[in-house]
Amino acid sequence: MPAERRPAATESLPWAAGALAFAILPHLQLIDEWIGGLALMLIGWRLLVSRQGWPLPGRVARTLMTLGAGVAVFATRGAVTGLDAGSALLVLMAGLKVVETQTRRDHVIVVFIGWFLCLAALLHDQSPLTAAWVLIAFWLLAATLLTVARTGEGGLTRSPFGITSRMLVLALPLMVALFLFFPRVAGHFWGIPGSDRAISGLGDELAPGDISELTLADTVAFRVRFDGPLPPPEERYWRGPVLSDTDGYSWRQPRAQIYPFQALEPSGSPLGYQVTMEPSGRRTLFALEMVDNIPAALGRQSWDYGLIAAHPIDAVIQYRITSHTRYRNGEPLATSSRRHNLSLPADANPRSRELALSLREAAGSDRAFVAAVLRRFRDQEFFYTLRPPLLQRNAVDDFMFNTRKGFCGHFAMSFSTLMRAAGLPARVVTGYQGGDWNPRGGYLVVRQSHAHAWSEVWLEGSGWTRVDPTAAVAPERILQDLQSALPAEDPAPGRLVRSIGVLWELSLTLDGLRAAWNDWIVRYSADTQTTLLEELGIEDPDWRQLGVALVIALGCGLLWVVASLAWSYRPKSVDAPQRWYLKFNRRLAAAGLPRRPEESATAYLARVVEARPELASEARAITRAYLTARYEPVTDGLPLARLSALVRRFRA
Repeated sequence: MPAERRPAATESLPWAAGALAFAILPHLQLIDEWIGGLALMLIGWRLLVSRQGWPLPGRVARTLMTLGAGVAVFATRGAVTGLDAGSALLVLMAGLKVVETQTRRDHVIVVFIGWFLCLAALLHDQSPLTAAWVLIAFWLLAATLLTVARTGEGGLTRSPFGITSRMLVLALPLMVALFLFFPRVAGHFWGIPGSDRAISGLGDELAPGDISELTLADTVAFRVRFDGPLPPPEERYWRGPVLSDTDGYSWRQPRAQIYPFQALEPSGSPLGYQVTMEPSGRRTLFALEMVDNIPAALGRQSWDYGLIAAHPIDAVIQYRITSHTRYRNGEPLATSSRRHNLSLPADANPRSRELALSLREAAGSDRAFVAAVLRRFRDQEFFYTLRPPLLQRNAVDDFMFNTRKGFCGHFAMSFSTLMRAAGLPARVVTGYQGGDWNPRGGYLVVRQSHAHAWSEVWLEGSGWTRVDPTAAVAPERILQDLQSALPAEDPAPGRLVRSIGVLWELSLTLDGLRAAWNDWIVRYSADTQTTLLEELGIEDPDWRQLGVALVIALGCGLLWVVASLAWSYRPKSVDAPQRWYLKFNRRLAAAGLPRRPEESATAYLARVVEARPELASEARAITRAYLTARYEPVTDGLPLARLSALVRRFRA
């Protein structure tokens, strides 16, 4: 390394390394732990090398490290392209780039890598917290770039953070103008494909204990704004995956099987609402039972009435839909569907089969049999808990006759098994039940803790009928919330926050901010843009009006920048001593002795005395009075008064 470049590069290294590490931090929750940890270790090791004066790895060693990083990412992720694998590779290569930095040019490259990492973080997650972190990282990287550029060239006379803050403030109006009025294409930028992560939510298989584990997370699944009044709690069933295959222990969705679609016969008024769904990594859409149609652009409705999106939900999506909470199915049930929804493993849960047959015989009808099973759950010692004991392979027998402690999935799977054993077609439906009303935003918040499972039974005259055996054991779960239904010793999610009024109000306020962020930032689309223009008085806007609005907004933004710069570089006002001294300068200039821009007051005095000795006495007195009045700490106005008197009498 050339000696003349070493001090400058060494001085700016901590800036570049620190800013890059800050840009890497949001990725730690998205990539494999060893990748993020290794990248940060490489950055720390490079700082230690600089401090200790150790030699850097040679070209061969760096080449081997780079190849090894690519192979390791490929072995871990199965690829080196795509959103997840590409981000992991970028993080690791950023750490390796710091290892070889020697010049200021290398540090500039590190800054640009940091900005790429900021963009990659937003492709993964667009939450307000991530956006705030990225904004701070962007600011740090800008300050770092300014520091790197000025290191070794006299340094900065002001803080780089202050300078870059002013630059960002000046750019803010232009950024807002481009965001609001730049033409939007169909879809949205954040929906980039490539992530194969199932972020959260219900899957296509249910085993005992699965939903109880999911409900421990109090994260938001989706938010709902209703066109009219909020439906009552007993109608807030958000349908998700429908499970009709069972091996006696778990239930799952059928694999590549299609059955006839039973037409719905809705009754009563439809319920319209808008769903804003958080990323899940899956294709399941959620809606109130039952949706009678679905927009073709959104996805499709399967034969079991589940809603399936056209693509995995890797970003926040929003859709409007209509449901009928009162309905019946067209009859009769197709033979293939009846056979499929009656099938049970021949050797599984023999005691439950025997119980079902005896209860059905005693009941005398299908509806009476359903009521008898629910009564058994309600009257015998069955307990609703988030911490059920593990079940044996014959899970329904073990639950019905031994443990009798379970969550909604246990009751739904056992109830559906009993129905099938007695000859009634039945299946398990998973989804969410209930929701938290947010009065600040006027919407319902459905969280992972609202995950639920219930049963559907085919009854002649009604078709597929929802039966929720959990309501027989813990009606508080349906009419109130999960926290009210669980024993005090169970780790109910959000119980502490809900029990403290201030914390619960704060959580609702923060969620309202997150919802507004989704509506106006993450989900800002061509439709939203059109709505904004209409609110600004532009009727039926097209690309011409959009272009005019963009030009006007950019003009206002540029006017703001010009006005700010003009104000910053305006001529500074002069104080009273300087004003009298400048008057003295003008009189000398009229006599052929102008003051040069670089001359100090004492240097100017020396030149005046040399050129005009007869003015020496007055010039010395005026200069001395000026320096005293302007620079010395005085408590009265005598020096200024003396200066003004001397200047008034002076004639060159």
